[in-house]
Amino acid sequence: MSNKEEKKTLPEERYDKKLFKQAVKAAQEAKKIEDIQRRKKRVGRFLLIGVGVVTLAFTVYLMLPLFKPKSEYIVSEKYPEYLSYLNIDGEVLSGYFDKKVSVDGLKAESVLVFNPLTGDVLLEKNSNERKSVASLTKLMTAIITLENFNLDDTVTVSLENFPEGISLQLGVKDGDKITVKNILKAMLISSYNDSAYVIANAYPYGGYDGFIKAMNRKAVMLNMNDTHFSNPAGLDEKENYSTANDIAILASVSRKYPIVLDMVEREREIVNWSSESGLLSTEVLTTNKLFEDVKYVHGLKTGNTDLAGQCFVGYFIYPNGKELITVILNSTDRFGDTKVIEGYARSILK
Repeated sequence: MSNKEEKKTLPEERYDKKLFKQAVKAAQEAKKIEDIQRRKKRVGRFLLIGVGVVTLAFTVYLMLPLFKPKSEYIVSEKYPEYLSYLNIDGEVLSGYFDKKVSVDGLKAESVLVFNPLTGDVLLEKNSNERKSVASLTKLMTAIITLENFNLDDTVTVSLENFPEGISLQLGVKDGDKITVKNILKAMLISSYNDSAYVIANAYPYGGYDGFIKAMNRKAVMLNMNDTHFSNPAGLDEKENYSTANDIAILASVSRKYPIVLDMVEREREIVNWSSESGLLSTEVLTTNKLFEDVKYVHGLKTGNTDLAGQCFVGYFIYPNGKELITVILNSTDRFGDTKVIEGYARSILK
């Protein structure tokens, strides 16, 4: 090849190198653009996943209430911060009763009638003698319950500490769930013994034993000096006793609890609870027969066992605003006795 021919090829070689450099530069720029786009896509995917997770979580949060069980049957794990009735004090009975009034015709072994607005005793018979008081005990059980639970708290039923042979009147079983309000209905309206044991077992500060100790502490606080409780229902036991005088104090304190008065004035009510088989319910009827023919009666509690006999503490409110509490212990006709002493007391109530 001649020198002329070699010179002719030089421009071609220079042209190829320039083109190659341009191609390399273009490729590098294309790679940079591709990397940037890849990073953008990656960031976009992360953002999309994040938005999706947040959206899903928010959707689940909004839908949770739709699948939440009724609050009435959910176990409450929070102890009430404010105890509505903690500061209720005891009562003082004073004054003189009319000794001319004969109480010999009454069937009850112990009797007391007093005006809770003044503390004046209007009539008494053996009012300081210790007696078995049967289900009048449940007034204290109700007070301890209200001081330690909210009405809408739900407890899990445990049959632990149930005495042998106790009648399962309400019919709840181990593991069932029932609200405190429904327990109180069964206990105060129909005087069901098993309801008292259910709430005592659920006591958050020491269980059953802690509940009984709380009952006795409260009795001391209320100056019920001749009273001792050994079970929450008032079953016959040597260490479960009180007096007509102390029961009058307990009744006067109990009337200050609006929910107690609301329940003891009801002649019938529906009690609900939750079990494995679903929602169960039963109707409870009052044990207070005075509602049938005594106009001014507003409760309060009945009791009846072999040892205690027939017991009744009555609460009466009259149109003039006067009030009366009657206590009958160990009678064979508690409602008949109550009618007699209430009629007499109403005639002299000042």
